[in-house]
Amino acid sequence: MQTLRRAVAVLTFPAIAYLGAACERETPTAPTARRPVAATLAAPTPRWVNRVDPTPPLYSPPGTSCNDPGYPTIGDAVTASISGDIIHVCASPVPYTENVLVNVMNLTLLGAQAGNPVATRVFGGPLESKVTGANLTAGVPVFQVTATNVTIDGFSVTNTVVLGDAFGIGTGSGAGSGAVITNNIIHMVTTPDPNGAAQAIYLQNGPDNVSILGNDLAYVESNKSAKGVFVGDAASTDPSTNILIEGNSITNITSVQAPTSTVPARGAYGILINNGSSSTPKTNNTGLEILNNTINNLSSLGWVHAIGLEANTPGVVVRDNSITGLLTLSPNKVAVFFEDNPSYSTGHVNQNNFNVTSFAFGIAVASAISGTAAVDGTCNWWGDPSGPGPVGPGAGAMVSPRVAFTPWLLAPGGACRGGSPSGGTVTGGGQIDVMSGVTSGVGSFGFSAKQATHSGHLDYMNHVSKTHLNCTVDIVVILSPNAHLEGMCSSNSYTGRFQADVQDNGNPGKGADKFTIMYGTTTDGAMETIRSGNIEIH
Repeated sequence: MQTLRRAVAVLTFPAIAYLGAACERETPTAPTARRPVAATLAAPTPRWVNRVDPTPPLYSPPGTSCNDPGYPTIGDAVTASISGDIIHVCASPVPYTENVLVNVMNLTLLGAQAGNPVATRVFGGPLESKVTGANLTAGVPVFQVTATNVTIDGFSVTNTVVLGDAFGIGTGSGAGSGAVITNNIIHMVTTPDPNGAAQAIYLQNGPDNVSILGNDLAYVESNKSAKGVFVGDAASTDPSTNILIEGNSITNITSVQAPTSTVPARGAYGILINNGSSSTPKTNNTGLEILNNTINNLSSLGWVHAIGLEANTPGVVVRDNSITGLLTLSPNKVAVFFEDNPSYSTGHVNQNNFNVTSFAFGIAVASAISGTAAVDGTCNWWGDPSGPGPVGPGAGAMVSPRVAFTPWLLAPGGACRGGSPSGGTVTGGGQIDVMSGVTSGVGSFGFSAKQATHSGHLDYMNHVSKTHLNCTVDIVVILSPNAHLEGMCSSNSYTGRFQADVQDNGNPGKGADKFTIMYGTTTDGAMETIRSGNIEIH
């Protein structure tokens, strides 16, 4: 939902002081994948992998099926592959025990459950292609991607090491752009090393256009910080851009402190972004979207951050996530946390469910970040219809200063009207440019809406596309000088929901007031100043 952004006064709240010490400094739905189109010079060769060849003569590469495989290991198939090939890995009652280096571009690795949602499957079951790491001391992923445009789809992955860091699927340093990691069950990624960290999926030092979609990440445990998804690391000078993390289930992530450990207790994360947080200048990790993930049962003796935006993430979008079960005795437990993030106020955190109790933060901005602007934290469910506290007025999850949290959802997925003032009227009419710089492309608008009754009418005509909207307004939120309208349109040109954002910058409105309207996949106006007319908030 497009929502209003507004600055809030910087308030003093002592508990937020605890949040400045959490900085991570370690190096270690069928959503659409985000990758460029890759060219392949030859037709792809299907290659078949099965631990056991059931039909002699044994292993005739590249194979034709699970009954006539070409290779006993995934690594053998990768070694034989060229760009564009497809590797089919058959289900096996015995795991494939290997660490696979994926160094061929445009390669597709399909487990036996490729394309099947993780919710319908059993980790390591007889229908799964289960892969477990063979190197117990080197700190390397089960799948290490060092080429571009690689897909890993439909595996069960596990990696319990005895020394060093533990990884499930990872990219090489600065490599792996265009990867798609989807429909994988990654369980039991653990290390007992007092100085070891564990992460189910690790994007290291700057891969771009990576999509992490629909995976089940669980039972990740280490003494240093444990993470479901880790986009790092802190010392990187190469940003990770256009990363999409969508539709994943992330549960049971645990950071424990070994009795022999000489370092303080660390953190548990569902998702951590810290690429370039300690570099000078900081990297710009633009295009990050964290959408529709379920994060539950994170525990640590240190801090717990479900989504840690602990690096510079201009324009980050965090939407439609459900977060529960932040387990620590520390007051430092946060659903969405901004730290080492100078672009924090450009973030959009909307339509999330923060079921984390009133003892945890739904959204928090670290007190050490300079600035007075606010994160757009509107239209979230805070666990109670009264909204967040104690900076906010409600009994739900806590919110820190520098978060614009009004209005909020009155129920999970419900109306975004919590905390809205009861009065106020917004009216307006005039013309906008519908194509920037094209003065002949105009749209005409007229509207009148009351906040007290959440009612009104809007009429809009795009004179370029000849689209006419005749709309009833059913949501009105006024935060002067801004107002946000939503409702249903019914006409021959367009039937569906609309959203409009307006701004009253005084009289006359021409060249000062602003209007934008969104309907379907179209946005007109883009909050540019109106060509003619006036908008008034009464």
